[in-house]
Amino acid sequence: MNNLREIKSRLRSIRKNRQILSAMKMVSAVKLRRIQVVVQASRPYAQRLEALVQNLLDMPEARALQHPLMSRRSVHRVLWVVISTDRGLCGSLNTNLFRFIQQALRERAGAKSTVALWLIGRKAGDFFKRALAKSADFRIEQAYPLEEAQAENIVRQVCDLYRKGQVDQVDLFYAQCKSTLRQIPAKVPLLPLAPSACPPDSTKALSPGRSALAEHGRPGATGTRQQRAGLFEPAPGTIADDLLPRYLASQVRQILFEEQVSEHSARMIMMDQASKNASDMISQIQLDYNTLRQGMITRELTDITTGVEAMA
Repeated sequence: MNNLREIKSRLRSIRKNRQILSAMKMVSAVKLRRIQVVVQASRPYAQRLEALVQNLLDMPEARALQHPLMSRRSVHRVLWVVISTDRGLCGSLNTNLFRFIQQALRERAGAKSTVALWLIGRKAGDFFKRALAKSADFRIEQAYPLEEAQAENIVRQVCDLYRKGQVDQVDLFYAQCKSTLRQIPAKVPLLPLAPSACPPDSTKALSPGRSALAEHGRPGATGTRQQRAGLFEPAPGTIADDLLPRYLASQVRQILFEEQVSEHSARMIMMDQASKNASDMISQIQLDYNTLRQGMITRELTDITTGVEAMA
């Protein structure tokens, strides 16, 4: 009977865990849907701003412009901005991102330039704390609803480092959401800015985080830019001082949104898989319970039959 009690207690525990996992799955599904609506609503602004900036950068006057965010210099100090989650239970999302960064670090082992990490998210801070990397005062779990000022705060700090010459190149690492079932690590060049090889297609829906920043400098990116008539007032240099930081803030905001989409997608899939595993365990344990109980009943009936025959 003690074995039966232990099995029943284990069944109750697994059933309660399955309820918790199912609830977490539904919560992640709701959050995923909510952030997808926000991404869809913010995408037109990001696309139009990107088209405006690229049109500005392709003007002859702007090409000769010596803007601090567009200046290219010898790369001695590289800053990698790493965006991770604050919470776990999202499968290998963070692990794959950290392995991707470690592989990139190993590939740069012989390079003359040094790499500094700027970490956003508690998981990245916990993983890279031995590297004495700088951790940003920004939490992904507090990013909904994400205000433009939060992305601007990140961009402002990064741009200040670049203007002062403390870093010569800035790249951004995050988990790109290819689909609900697939999230992959991605690297996006952030600074310095440069005109893209091809114009952004305003009729094509870009995924959040995918922009000309990710496209410029890519091998194989060929095409002919259609000349679009445009008149900018005041001068391009004055416009760039205000427009380029806004553009970077918009891109960082879209990437933060995509990181949240990846997190909730991964957590929803993991909770669904864990719920199915719990159901399989319950079925197997219930079968063991029935087998043990049936054996005990059979033994009791055998004892009773044997006793009756002995008395006869």
